[in-house]
Amino acid sequence: MYFFILLEGLLFIIFLVWIAYLLVFAIFWRIPKDIVYPTSAQTNRYLFVFPAYREDNVILESVLMAQKQNYPLSMYEIVVVSDSMEDDTNRALNDMGVTVLFPDYSKRSKAAALKLAVTYSQDRSFDAIVILDADNWIHSDFLANVDRAFSTGLKAIQTHRVAKNNNTDLAYLDGISEEINNSIFRSGQVNAGLPSALIGSGMVFDMKWFSQIIFKVNSMGEDKELEYYLLEDRIFTAYLSDVYVLDEKIQHKNDFMNQRTRWIASQWELFTFTFQRVASTFRTRNWPLLAKLIQWSIPPRIILLGIIPLIAIVLLFTLPPLGYKWLFLFILYLIALLLATPNRFYNKRSSIAFFRLPVIFITILRSLIKVKTAKNTFIHTPHGEKTENNRR
Repeated sequence: MYFFILLEGLLFIIFLVWIAYLLVFAIFWRIPKDIVYPTSAQTNRYLFVFPAYREDNVILESVLMAQKQNYPLSMYEIVVVSDSMEDDTNRALNDMGVTVLFPDYSKRSKAAALKLAVTYSQDRSFDAIVILDADNWIHSDFLANVDRAFSTGLKAIQTHRVAKNNNTDLAYLDGISEEINNSIFRSGQVNAGLPSALIGSGMVFDMKWFSQIIFKVNSMGEDKELEYYLLEDRIFTAYLSDVYVLDEKIQHKNDFMNQRTRWIASQWELFTFTFQRVASTFRTRNWPLLAKLIQWSIPPRIILLGIIPLIAIVLLFTLPPLGYKWLFLFILYLIALLLATPNRFYNKRSSIAFFRLPVIFITILRSLIKVKTAKNTFIHTPHGEKTENNRR
C-alpha cells in the first residue's frame, strides 16, 4: 500500500506540473499584450519555400495566392520543391514563373526539401526564408506585415495558422485544437516573455541563421528541432497573431491518426534529446529551453482528458481522499482548456462536435503504437479534398 501511495503521489505531481503549465499560459493569453511594429522600408528579400510531396491538388492555388503580395515583386521569390508531382503540375508552376526544384535525396523529409531550397538560394542574397505547406493560403498583406516585424531585427517569426475548412466534425475539432495551441504555446508564452512555439508552416527565419542550422536538422519533426536550436542560440521567436496562414484541417480518421503519430514521434524524440542535456540547461540558466522541455513532456491533450477522470473514478471507489484531488485536477484542466479556447467556438456546433472526442481518444491511443517507427519514417498527410466549406 505504501508503494502504491508513493507511486500515486509521484504521478500526481507530474500531472499537476503539466496542468499548471497549460493553465498559466492560458491565463497569460487572456491578458492582452499588443505589439505594434512600425512601417518598414520593404527592402528585405524573401524566399518562399513550398515543400510539396504529391500535392497536385493544392499547390497551384497556394502558389497563386502567395504571388499576390502587396510587396515589391523583385523582393521575393517562390520556390516549390516538387517531389513526385505530375508533369502537368510542374509545367503549370513553371508557367506561373515559379522556380521548381526536383529532389534526388534517398531519405525523404521536409528538412531534406528545405536543405535543397537553401542550397539553391546560396548565391541569391535573400534576407529571410518563409516556409509554407503546400496547402497553405496567405493573404496579400502577409509579406508586408511580416516585413514590419522582421525589419526590427527579429530572426524568427511564427505567424497565426488557422483552419481553412470545417466541413467535418474532425476538421472542426482539429481547428479548435490548433487555436488552443496558439493560445497557450504561442500567444500565452509570448505574453509571459517566452518565445513562441513553432508550428511547422507560416514560419519566417533569418536566412543567414537558417542556412547554417538547417543542415544540422535530420529528424522528421524539423520544426521542433529548429525550436531547439533557436532556444540553444537564445533567439526569441515572435508570434504575429494578426498575420494569418490558412491551413487545411484533417477530415478523416486515418489521416488524423497518421498525422498525430508523426507529431507525437517527433515530440518524444526532441524531448529525450533535450532531457539528456538538462544538466547543461540548468548550468547555463536557459529557462526558455527548460520550459520547452516541460512542454514537450506533455502528452496529447485528449489523452489527459481521458486519463485524469479515469484515475479519479478508480481512486474514488478505492481511496476516496486521493480521488478528490484528481477530480480537482481535472477541473483545473477543464478551466485551462476553456480559457484557451477562443470565444467564437462557444457555440452549438462545438457542443455537437465534442461527442466525437471518445473516437479521437481511441485514435490517439492507436497512433501511440506506431510512434517507435514513425520517427524515422516519412508520413504524408494528403490534402485537397474538395468540399463546399473549404473557404472561409
